Amino acid sequence: MTTTTPSENSQLPDQRESELTPSSDGDLEKGSPKGSSELEAAASPAESTRPGAKAGLTLKQFWIVMLGLNVGMFLTALDFNIIATAVPIISSEFQSYQNSSWLGTAYLVSFALVLPIYGKLSDVFGRRNLFVVATFIFILGSGLCGGAKDIDMLIASRVVQGLGGGGIYGLVNVIVTDLVPLQHAGKYISFTGLVWAIADVAGPLLGGAFSQYATWRWCFYINLCISPISLAITLLVLKLPEPKTNMAEKSKGYDYGGTLALVGGTTMILLGISWGGVNFAWKSGQVIGTLIGGVVLLVVFVIVEHFVKDPLLPPSFLRRRAIVAMFFAEFFYGANLLGMMYYVPQFFQLVFGDSAVISGVGLLPLMLGLAVGNPIAGFITSKWGISLANAWVGAALEVLASGLITRWNAGTSRTEAVIELIILGVGQGAAMEGLLISSQAAVTPMLIGAITGLVIFMQTVGDIFGIAIFAALYQNQLRSTLGKLDLSQMQISSILHDITGIRTAYSGQLKTDIISSYADSLKTGWWLMFACAAALLISSAFGKQHKFTS
Repeated sequence: MTTTTPSENSQLPDQRESELTPSSDGDLEKGSPKGSSELEAAASPAESTRPGAKAGLTLKQFWIVMLGLNVGMFLTALDFNIIATAVPIISSEFQSYQNSSWLGTAYLVSFALVLPIYGKLSDVFGRRNLFVVATFIFILGSGLCGGAKDIDMLIASRVVQGLGGGGIYGLVNVIVTDLVPLQHAGKYISFTGLVWAIADVAGPLLGGAFSQYATWRWCFYINLCISPISLAITLLVLKLPEPKTNMAEKSKGYDYGGTLALVGGTTMILLGISWGGVNFAWKSGQVIGTLIGGVVLLVVFVIVEHFVKDPLLPPSFLRRRAIVAMFFAEFFYGANLLGMMYYVPQFFQLVFGDSAVISGVGLLPLMLGLAVGNPIAGFITSKWGISLANAWVGAALEVLASGLITRWNAGTSRTEAVIELIILGVGQGAAMEGLLISSQAAVTPMLIGAITGLVIFMQTVGDIFGIAIFAALYQNQLRSTLGKLDLSQMQISSILHDITGIRTAYSGQLKTDIISSYADSLKTGWWLMFACAAALLISSAFGKQHKFTS
């Protein structure tokens, strides 16, 4: 997952004025000592706009803090996809491939659901304090993941890890605005976009290398080695003012009901989708009950938001067609983005027989496309002042590439795969920029922070459902396809639990048929990705094109 930032002109007017306009206390008679000092300060704009001056940091301290923040951001981003290439090896070791999708979704669920919570709590307890807490939780979760004894412990530990990772991600961009004047924040926040891009490329490669040449546990132990750097810098160097608000009053106004309804509803729907056809029959009470319960809780969430003082989701957003369209578009964008990023390496391993490392290399064309598409879209927005056209073009490219990928089978050539992944990546990069900028342009400057957090949340929820629904369709189809081969139930069960052993356990035509079964079963997921890309294109068409003026 990569992030972009609002333009520097899109700042909150009340906050910007508070930084740039002298207070009435400073309006003294000419010649008074105090007035003279203020005039001298005003005559030295370089110092007032120097990075870190806002928080009393020297320039050196500011860049040390930026290093610490972005180290934390890098590891958080890395854990989005570092296990994508390691999943077959991990699931085979624990004999539980049918539950392997939870290795990705467990982290994403807790990551997404705490995004709006940390922001609210930081207003009460302070950004620095919450960042330290989030880093501790992330380190704890990483240690538990590395020491997991079975698949259930690993999944639970990924949840803990996500609770910390979501806090790190949610607070870094906010802390930067506490360190520099708002009108200059964009250029420094843009570093996080570069960090995400590097992590997107490094994650699958490191995951494959660790799992193939050392142990997959180093996918998590690496955090224990590097996260303390971020933690130490935050504790020793970062200085931020403590909140001046009344903690008791602020705590009373928090949207507890909305938070519980949102967390509960999203989790229950995800459980129902993941269980269906794998752990329980689709018609079972467990699946139907969780799906219905999840929908009810999300309806309750929308209702609750109309009656709380400080809602997570401002009700006015739901009355704006352009904003609702962006929410849907971000959801389908996220589903296509992570669904592809998570299962393309598995196709390379299962069908092409690639090693974990080579499957990570195979994902590089997608990352290259992302790295090209995003800045090109940003240049177009800057040059011609258009917002949503990038999303339309990007979504169209995603539809084209996703449609071509539905043709993948055991005989697909490497060249075809590379070309189609580059097209897909360019589309994803362009759509990412267009959707976020259009969302920000759809609201008043005062609400840019709120809309940015919500569209990122919707994208992350889409990430979760893209992996989970893909897994449900693919696993059900694979079980059915294998059942048509000359295999006993014991052999089918063994294949579903240990997918890395088929190339040594079987030979001849049966081995070829099993590999073809993987390819054919994955097609159900590729069609889902095509549907998500098409839904993205349709949703974005209901958005509003904005024309920026220089």
